[in-house]
Amino acid sequence: ADPTARVFEGRVYVYPSHDVPAIPGKCRDKWFCMEDYHVFSSENLIDWKDHGVIVKQPDVQWANPNNYSMWAPDCVFKDGKYYFYFPASGKERGFKIGVATADKPYGPFTLEPTAIEGVRGIDPSVLVDKDGTSYIYYSMNKIFVARLKANMRELDSAPQVIDNLPPKGLLEGPFVFERNGLYYLTYPHVENKTERLEYAIGKRPMVAWENRTAPEWDM
Repeated sequence: ADPTARVFEGRVYVYPSHDVPAIPGKCRDKWFCMEDYHVFSSENLIDWKDHGVIVKQPDVQWANPNNYSMWAPDCVFKDGKYYFYFPASGKERGFKIGVATADKPYGPFTLEPTAIEGVRGIDPSVLVDKDGTSYIYYSMNKIFVARLKANMRELDSAPQVIDNLPPKGLLEGPFVFERNGLYYLTYPHVENKTERLEYAIGKRPMVAWENRTAPEWDM
């Protein structure tokens, strides 16, 4: 579930979450049970290679060992390193976002011992802008954004809520990219038991986003 696709080294890499049958004592019955992350790659979008597990729940030092909630991840490349971002339920109440690093897009990944300080949420998306500045977007009912330090592991600004998005309902799963000088934010929006994929555009990564009406697709 929850895949993020990136192009690295001439291949498409897909980083999904991994839903498995409920594990007694660790997952709620008839609910999501995410125990690890795989990565898949392809040169032609037809033939795919499973590179195997890159991050496992038991290896995350700060995660709640009895709550397998490793949801939507992301991976970006900067300054010769690959940075894999993922959410998990912390030992203290609430979700945190962790980081693992690698020299190749398929790993092996090395986990940072602590989660990103100051972030409480899920579904990270990271933008490495054209000037080299990086930003992390994540959700917790609303969508937040913060600037990252050059080390890609710490915040360089306080998280702030992205304004002008729908005021009601659940906002989650943000994904941000830049094209022709405009920044695009896509996200699922759940309201009145209906989920829609919606988007906003902006001229800067952190402020002045303008929400757009999502097209009406038949599901």
